[in-house]
Amino acid sequence: MNISPKQLRLFLALSESLNFSKTAEQLFISQPSLSKAIQELEEELGLTLFERTTRSVRLTPSGARMAVVARSVLGEFEAGLKRFQSSAEREAAQLSIAAWPSLAHVVLPAVCAALERQTSTPQITLHDCANSACLQRLLNHQADFALASVAPSHPDLQYEELLRDRFVLLAGGKWRKQVRPQMRLDELLALPLITLTDASTAMRYMSAAYLQRGIEYRPKMQVDQVATVAGLVKKEVGVAVLPYLGVMPILGMAGIQTCEIVDGPLRSVGIVTRRLGHPSAVAQTAMDLVRSVSAELMGKYPGWLLPPSSRKR
Repeated sequence: MNISPKQLRLFLALSESLNFSKTAEQLFISQPSLSKAIQELEEELGLTLFERTTRSVRLTPSGARMAVVARSVLGEFEAGLKRFQSSAEREAAQLSIAAWPSLAHVVLPAVCAALERQTSTPQITLHDCANSACLQRLLNHQADFALASVAPSHPDLQYEELLRDRFVLLAGGKWRKQVRPQMRLDELLALPLITLTDASTAMRYMSAAYLQRGIEYRPKMQVDQVATVAGLVKKEVGVAVLPYLGVMPILGMAGIQTCEIVDGPLRSVGIVTRRLGHPSAVAQTAMDLVRSVSAELMGKYPGWLLPPSSRKR
């Protein structure tokens, strides 16, 4: 049955006034439009709702029963709209961001702190996970946007590069004597290298860099967490090869030397969003803050964090 809330509102207004011209005037429509709407409603229901004479308009028994039903239906409809609006308002105040852990650690605390200052306190969920998991959460609408590396090839996603991240080598204890402030990729092969697992973008970038030289990248150890890498370096198990953003949380460790890999790869860092739809106001504010924090980091660490090669992909 094809009956709209507008038709029911017109019917109820007429059932109370029982005057076509008065009702049309109150509702700011023409009388022919009102008459046509009532006629279409009667045809759709298969009922005569009003008895019309040249002098009066009266509800039929069917019309009187229909008025009771219409009030109930419109009441439920209005209540449902209010519930939906309330739900939409709550959803608009929620923010979900997916980011790989090192970026979540370095960038997102400042973003969240600024959001607390600038907006009414949103409900924030941070998913710190691997790059592929970040993109999957975005595709599944479990995140408003993602902070990731490597421009995704998925047709439903778009990538805005924010900066490029240089790779560094960390050495401690006895291994500090084996390294110099500037190292080359070929020289690293003689060292016991520690890096993240194959699921990380760090491993992918380094593997690709060596593959271009016809060399298979085979580090001594691979682990999931940067904190584990730090512990291994501190115990002199080996030397770590990671992007600068990844090692920032452990740069303050005593006795650790940071070396530049002069011919190492540059890891792209950016914001990933869905091509369709529009971000909420709080998500847009958060992305603007991510851009601002990224620019501040480039200004603070110009030797390690470089400007983007392009803005969007």
